[in-house]
Amino acid sequence: MGLASMVAGRLAAGEAAKPAEEENSRDVKHVTLLHFTDIHAQLETHPEYLPNALPNLRSMGGFARLKSAIDRHRKAAAGPCFLLDGGDEFQGSGPAAWSEGEVILRPLNGLAADIFVPGNWEAVYGPARFRELMGELTAQVACYNLHEIKSGKRLFEPAIVLERHGVHVAFVGVTDIFASKRQSPHEFEGLDTSRIDGLHKFVKQLREVKKPDLIVAITHTGLTMSRQLAREIPDFDVILSGHTHERTPKPILEGKTIVVEPGSMGSFLGRLDLTLKPGGVERHAFQLIRVDAEEFEEDAEIKTRVDSSLAPHRERMDRVAVKSQTPLFRYDVLETNVDDLITDAVREIARADIGLSNGFRFGVPVLAGDVTEADIWTQLPMDAHLKTGWVTGKELKQYLEQELELVYSKDPWKLSGGWGPRASGMVIKYRALAEPGKRLLSVEVDGKPVRDDEHYTIAGCERQGEPLDVVCRHRGTHDAKVLPQMIHAALQDYFQAHPTISPMRQGRAIAIDLPPVLFSLDAILSERAT
Repeated sequence: MGLASMVAGRLAAGEAAKPAEEENSRDVKHVTLLHFTDIHAQLETHPEYLPNALPNLRSMGGFARLKSAIDRHRKAAAGPCFLLDGGDEFQGSGPAAWSEGEVILRPLNGLAADIFVPGNWEAVYGPARFRELMGELTAQVACYNLHEIKSGKRLFEPAIVLERHGVHVAFVGVTDIFASKRQSPHEFEGLDTSRIDGLHKFVKQLREVKKPDLIVAITHTGLTMSRQLAREIPDFDVILSGHTHERTPKPILEGKTIVVEPGSMGSFLGRLDLTLKPGGVERHAFQLIRVDAEEFEEDAEIKTRVDSSLAPHRERMDRVAVKSQTPLFRYDVLETNVDDLITDAVREIARADIGLSNGFRFGVPVLAGDVTEADIWTQLPMDAHLKTGWVTGKELKQYLEQELELVYSKDPWKLSGGWGPRASGMVIKYRALAEPGKRLLSVEVDGKPVRDDEHYTIAGCERQGEPLDVVCRHRGTHDAKVLPQMIHAALQDYFQAHPTISPMRQGRAIAIDLPPVLFSLDAILSERAT
């Protein structure tokens, strides 16, 4: 085979060609990092939304296809290859919730990741179950900032150094620093994720003592916060980001630190190829690989594991809950028709002025037609009692200002990773990039401007372990009470009254300084920062 044919073959397999003189240099090392994160229990191939492609709904993902993509690109690597998992894998579907994560274990272990970093949803089934799941992973678990409150000890190693074919890579795990404060109190009971102090010193010492060829942070903090970490800790060579489900088609450089985030739901795989010399990273190339059903066959072993895991739940998964005349979408910073649907049901069943839901990112698109129980649980993958109470107009505005600051803050360390509260019965207009406390332009309830001294009933979901007066993170709710009805039962009642639905975005949240449809929040926040 001639040289041109060899180069063409390598490029077709996804391997970057290397200069001939480089091949013979003992000082040059090559390493490939494969990275996935935020699959949210999406074990099978599903519809995925591609906003800049036609058609923009494609069949993608699934653990069996992801395994095929991993194997193909691992074989194409020029040097040692490491597979990294950024977390949020055990929550996000009905079967995951019904089995407390058990359905995920064997398929996930079959992917054979080297390192796992817990996400903010890994503890959704309580701290004891969280420890069990982490203990059954074949991957090594790393996390710098997950501590026991009582003892002050870390649950896992803060960093793990792996050696492969003469290349030493140090992997540092960092999880969502707000998880133990913003998640349901029961989930992280006795645990703390906020202790991030000393990370820079730790990384410096890691390089001095272990002398790795490469230091990689695997961060479940969100892309904007990961970029801030890169600015504050330039000792990181690479940051593999997760949590905000962002898709970075090109690598982001913060100084010399490479930052990437590979989407979510198992629909994408990130591949970062690095050429190393004694002075550090000399060259890099990133690919955001679409795990497209047309390109990747299902790996037989992983498909068997998935089918076996889901078999006990198939009958429940396939029950038709409602018919929808429109596709259901959860991907938007401002408003989604799924959140409109959920909050409409909460408001109607609870008989409140305002129905509230937190802005979640999980939930793959659902095609128009029969919507199954599995589809509903993918959009709302937990169950809880409804909770109601009342607030004054002034308190409502204060609450909204606080929540908007957590979404659009100029300070990356204040971003909680959410997309803000979603509502039924209420329309808010705001300036997203204004100063804290000055974003709201108007708030209307039932089509009328909110008055500071007026009382408004609100309804949301109870979160286990929180004070009674907290409704959808609003503290100080008056006359708060927990209703006997659970949110999924409320949805069933709503569907009985509305057997055919056609949810559409209705302009319930309007940011006058942002596009009407916004897929990437980091693009806006980073543009402002520069």
